[in-house]
Amino acid sequence: MMKEGPEGTFTYREIHRQAGALSETLRRAPSRFARVASMGPLERFTEVLFTGCGSSYHIALYAAHAWGTLLGLRARALPASEILNFPKAYLHVGARPLVFAISRSGGTDETVLAAERMKAMVEDTVIGVTTEPECPLGRTADGHLSFSECPEQSLVTTGSLTCMMFGLLLLADAFGGGALQAEAAALPEEVAQSLRENERFLRTYAEDRALARLIFLGSGPFYALAAEAALKMIEMALTPAHSYPTLEFRHGPHLLLSPETLLVIFPAEAERPYVNRVIEEARAAEARPLLISVRAIETSAPQLILGARLSELLRPILFAHLIQQLAFWRAVAAGVNPDAPPRLTRIVRWNG
Repeated sequence: MMKEGPEGTFTYREIHRQAGALSETLRRAPSRFARVASMGPLERFTEVLFTGCGSSYHIALYAAHAWGTLLGLRARALPASEILNFPKAYLHVGARPLVFAISRSGGTDETVLAAERMKAMVEDTVIGVTTEPECPLGRTADGHLSFSECPEQSLVTTGSLTCMMFGLLLLADAFGGGALQAEAAALPEEVAQSLRENERFLRTYAEDRALARLIFLGSGPFYALAAEAALKMIEMALTPAHSYPTLEFRHGPHLLLSPETLLVIFPAEAERPYVNRVIEEARAAEARPLLISVRAIETSAPQLILGARLSELLRPILFAHLIQQLAFWRAVAAGVNPDAPPRLTRIVRWNG
């Protein structure tokens, strides 16, 4: 299955090279800002819209939260299929959106077609966000940001996710005056340190076959991370996984808790006072909670603490490699090749 062992797979190498790729994303940020800024001031747009499919949609969710938080403007994320099939629900007369259409390959049919649909309906400006210098989305869009510093050969998105999240955050920060620059410069080393130090801890959970279901909770900037964590577990390890906003979990989905459940929580600062209640309910169902955060909460639940010097918007980018490692080693334990999960394709196409 894996001729060179797990560490020889594309997926493993792409997870572990993220620190270097993030450093390059940081270096290229000024030129990317200049390209987007040349398209006009943000004030000319009625909103900023992010769209994509799968992991790219999760990047969109994160970016919309970051842009809305940093710039105080209307920013939202939509799956490309929603724009493609139900455009009148989202694109109203007089709308002038700035659209970031995200696709790792730049060839995802739904995203390319959604970009074309928007250009035909409203006075928009579309910027393609991909890892490929030449691709259909880049040719369709009015502008193109190619994150060529993070190409991937694995079917599963890992390092390109963090590069594009980081790049879109840096864009918003530049428009807002650059308040995050110093912290952003520390991110690559934080990732490098965690890659060295935390893999063995995560493997103890990944390799525990008594855990049959994983649930990931996150709100605000962490909601996209929770959704991506569940997707990675499904795609890479074929393991049932779910994601929910942290406190929304208590409104019904908590009934999924059982002794076979690992409940991973990414607590946002605003909801820290309430997290213990979620942990208590998990304990009552004999589930196993795990917190991933920058500072400890007073609880008996296991906690993985890292990134104390990073503000909240940078933390999901830091934590992303952790859920990728968890899914990777879960796949290895289950006998699944992380580079080529069955029935998964690199590009989802409808036409041919």
